[in-house]
Amino acid sequence: MVNRNSQGGKSGKAAEIVTLTPRDIEILRWVQDGKTNDEIGDLLARSKWTAKYHLKNIMQKMGVTTRAQAVSQAIGMGALPPIDPYIDDVDESSMRIGIVGGGRGGSAVLSLFKDNPLLKVEWIADRDPSADGLLMAMELHIPTAEDYRIFLKKEIDVVINLTDSETVAEDLRNKLPLKTEIMGGSSAKIMWQLFDERRKRVEERERVLKEHEALYHLGLLIESIDSIKDAGYAIVDYATKLTGTPAGSIALYDEENGNMKLIAVKGFGASLKKMERWEIREGGLTHDVLNREGPLYIHDIRETENPNPLLLKEGVKSLLASPLTVEGRIIGVLYVNDFKKRRFRAEDVSLFSLLTIYAGLTLERVRTLEETRLLSITDGLTGLYNQRYLMEQMQKEIQRSARHKHKLAVIMFDIDYFKKYNDTYGHLEGNRVLKVISGILKKNSRVTDTVGRFGGEEFCVIMPQISKEGAKAFAQRVLKEIEEHPMPNRVVTMSGGISSFPKDGKSHLDLLQKADELLYVAKKKGRNCIIGS
Repeated sequence: MVNRNSQGGKSGKAAEIVTLTPRDIEILRWVQDGKTNDEIGDLLARSKWTAKYHLKNIMQKMGVTTRAQAVSQAIGMGALPPIDPYIDDVDESSMRIGIVGGGRGGSAVLSLFKDNPLLKVEWIADRDPSADGLLMAMELHIPTAEDYRIFLKKEIDVVINLTDSETVAEDLRNKLPLKTEIMGGSSAKIMWQLFDERRKRVEERERVLKEHEALYHLGLLIESIDSIKDAGYAIVDYATKLTGTPAGSIALYDEENGNMKLIAVKGFGASLKKMERWEIREGGLTHDVLNREGPLYIHDIRETENPNPLLLKEGVKSLLASPLTVEGRIIGVLYVNDFKKRRFRAEDVSLFSLLTIYAGLTLERVRTLEETRLLSITDGLTGLYNQRYLMEQMQKEIQRSARHKHKLAVIMFDIDYFKKYNDTYGHLEGNRVLKVISGILKKNSRVTDTVGRFGGEEFCVIMPQISKEGAKAFAQRVLKEIEEHPMPNRVVTMSGGISSFPKDGKSHLDLLQKADELLYVAKKKGRNCIIGS
């Protein structure tokens, strides 16, 4: 850091300490080299507005009002090395400019001149006090007036006349000194049009930079996401914001079943949100997207040969869609939709295409994480949850039931004479029985239930918000279906015991122990039955 006792640039202030950070000195060195705000923003890997913000803070800290004064003071402090003479008296050697006309042309010229240390706008005038150029000049502390004539006695190098008035042009020629150059008419118009075009290009570059910054932030966000649904919603949200569309969706391709699974949707009605899967129709929209290498843009789906009926019903007119691929393998489709006809710019399509690369890699990473996590909490043979997960889930459900005063039932099942079955027919046949019973348990359970293999031939079902009688009805239905299911060797049956919260216990160990005791009672009673009390 550089510290220096200074009287500052503000009269009446006592001596104060000026502290420049290494970043401040670096920015001032760029200013010393003649860099514009745009160029400094590029060097900082930020926008020109960030550069402007930093410079404003530096000048405020140093008590000065211009870039040149900041550089001069930094040289005096020893923070910057002395350079060519024009830097030290840049204000004296700069070209002094006056502007007549503060409309679009005035603001365009002013925006270009304001950051150039060799050009100093001394004043700007316009009959309209609310003209854009005058408002910008006020922010930059440049003198303004509605009548340009009050400035004509001020010594000036160039007056730029941006009005169409021949009277103003004649008046300027008559009243300005011969040494003052007048730029007006067609040359002034061409100049401000060039400046305006440059401004538009700068704004477009800023827009693209902001969009790419948004992609960067998306990358940071999705790094911490470990759920397919969360990743899907984050991607759809970013896709719609970047393209300015009100709706969008993302679906994964199910290689095993050959259909699409919807994982995230935004801006649509309930009918589309409820649609979890759909088949890929030959010649349909999804089929067309999946068979493309890049984005598909449709200006108006009503004009297509085979319009999607669901999108028509939702009122969609325009869409942009692209396949999501990873190493040449299709994993899904990303859509953005608009309910009015629109034309996507080439920049929108390019950015959307870039987003699909992020999306494909993210979804593949999250899917791998989910599969790995699922393997750690499920039984490899049956696909049911394992004992560790069952114990954790039971504790969560007990806490939830206690908090909301809900009922909770726990059922312990055991296959009757399973050891004898294995000894007689072999473990491969025994494994087939375990898989069949697992399928029956999953088929009959509710979405809110947790079904797991507790170990060996034992199964456990955690059933929130259900009475013991309701759990018993479920268990009897399962036992009946198992008994009637055609097994390859002989009839297989199961026995079960049911405990409930809070009557039979207030901890997961209490409930498991009670259910196990009742299971033992069922075995003693002849098996193939359920005991609930």
